[in-house]
Amino acid sequence: MKASLEHLPTDSNQTFFLKEIAQNRFDGLYHFHPELELTLIVSGEGKRFVGNQISDFGPGDLVLLGENVPHCWQNNRENLLEETSENASQAIVIQFPKEFLGGDFLHKQEFQGIKNLMERAKSGFSIIGITQDKIAREMLVLKDLPPFQRLISFLNILQNLSQATSDLHPIDPSTKGFDLSITDLERINKVYAYVIANYTQEVHLDEVAHLANMTETAFCRYFKKTTGKTFVELVIEFRIKHACQMLRKTSKTMVEICFESGFGNLSHFNKQFKEWMKVPPLQYRKMAKEWEI
Repeated sequence: MKASLEHLPTDSNQTFFLKEIAQNRFDGLYHFHPELELTLIVSGEGKRFVGNQISDFGPGDLVLLGENVPHCWQNNRENLLEETSENASQAIVIQFPKEFLGGDFLHKQEFQGIKNLMERAKSGFSIIGITQDKIAREMLVLKDLPPFQRLISFLNILQNLSQATSDLHPIDPSTKGFDLSITDLERINKVYAYVIANYTQEVHLDEVAHLANMTETAFCRYFKKTTGKTFVELVIEFRIKHACQMLRKTSKTMVEICFESGFGNLSHFNKQFKEWMKVPPLQYRKMAKEWEI
C-alpha cells in the first residue's frame, strides 16, 4: 500500500465535491490532498488513521480534515474473512479547496469564522455532541438539494462548525509533520502506509528506509525530526491501539491478542502495554467493561 497525493475530480461548474461511498468495506489507501475534507460515516466500523493518530470509528463518526492531512478509514482486520452485506460500509464525503468561492472571499469580514476554522483544521477535528448530530443530518440531505440551496447549506455547515468550538476535538494537535513540501510529505506518508499495512506482522526497518530512499541511520533521524517520535514508537503505538480494540470488543485470550497485534512474545506485550496505557492488559479489559455499564 502506497501513500500518495490524490488528485480529485474537478468540475468547474461546482464549488465543492460531494460523493457518497457505498461498498462492502472501507479499504482506501493512506493518502492526502490539498483540499479540505468533511467525512461522515453512515455505516461500518474499524480504524481511522489521521496523521499520527489511530482511532476507532463507527456509524456517526464525523471528522473535518485540513489541507494535506494524510488519512484513511479501514474496517477491522479480524472481520476481513467474514461475509459482509453489499454496501455495508457507507460514508458521505465533502471535499473542497480552501478558496472554493474564489481567491478573495476568505478576506471578507463575513467569512472570518470559516477562515479560522480552516486554519485550525490543520490538526484535523473529530466532531462530537450536539454539533455532530446537527451536521450529520444536514449532510444526509445535502445531495438532494438544488445547486444553489446546496451551496447555502454547505456554507451554513461550515459556519456552524466554526462556532462549535467545544464540540470540535483536535485529532492530531501536532501539525509539524504536515508543514512539508509535497516531496517530503509523500516520502513520510509512504512510511505510514507501510506501517498501516504491516503493523500486525513483522516490520523491517531496511524495507522502510528503502521506501524513503535513505540509509537506515539517516531514515531514523529524519523520521524522528519529522514526526516527533521514533519509528519503533510509531509501530508500537499502532499495535497497542489495535490490542486495545480487541480487549474492548472481543473475548480473545492475552496470547491471541499479543500475537494478532504484532508482538513477538507475551512478556514484551505486557511491558509495552503497561508503559503506554499505564495499566496491564487484563486491568484495561476490566475497566473497559465497567465503562460500558
